[in-house]
Amino acid sequence: MTSDAILLFDFDGTVCLGDEPAYDYARRVAAVLHIEDERDLLAAHAAFCKGKPTTASTFDALDPYNAVRRLAADYGIEEEIRAEAYSAARAGMAAGKFLLRSPEGLRELIWSLPRGVETVLVSNAPLDGLDSILAQIKLEGLFDEVIGDADKPDGLGPVLDRLLDGRDPSSLLSIGDIPRNDLAPAVERGCATAYIDRFGRPWPEADASGASIDELYPFIHRWTAERVA
Repeated sequence: MTSDAILLFDFDGTVCLGDEPAYDYARRVAAVLHIEDERDLLAAHAAFCKGKPTTASTFDALDPYNAVRRLAADYGIEEEIRAEAYSAARAGMAAGKFLLRSPEGLRELIWSLPRGVETVLVSNAPLDGLDSILAQIKLEGLFDEVIGDADKPDGLGPVLDRLLDGRDPSSLLSIGDIPRNDLAPAVERGCATAYIDRFGRPWPEADASGASIDELYPFIHRWTAERVA
């Protein structure tokens, strides 16, 4: 049975909140440096997470994880070391080692959706472990489909094309905090977008924007109501 509308959610920074894993990632990366460089890298990462970037490479970083990646490159840290640190931080998330949460009211929003609205979660995070994290933040079972290892932005296009097969693009709303990864591929196909602008970087192409997802709830409710008979 074809749904009337699709809500496509990003994961990190959208339905899963908490910077502890990114801080752990940064600490693991910085641990290979001399003490002064280690301190400077961690200070630059913390400044970014607080919305006050202090380095050229983090000024337009996409999110706290991308900031670590850029800082690692600044300090000449080998890609293998960085990748291992990222995997360890993600494993810690799945094991429940960090304080994570879902946005207040998100469960209620999804529960209140009219019949005929499909919910899809798409993340670049490893698929292995996503179910555990969703259980920790009390969102287990609320998504009709969970897609990990998505390789956004390039990988989002095929996902959108599959979901939209034979449907009007206006039947899909993509919700996320990184325009390049979560929203631009949807705009290219004529879909609607809702942008979580955590760091105060306006993206005019979004149909709705808010500093947090809860500010977008009224728009999401209106959008779904207009598409479900």
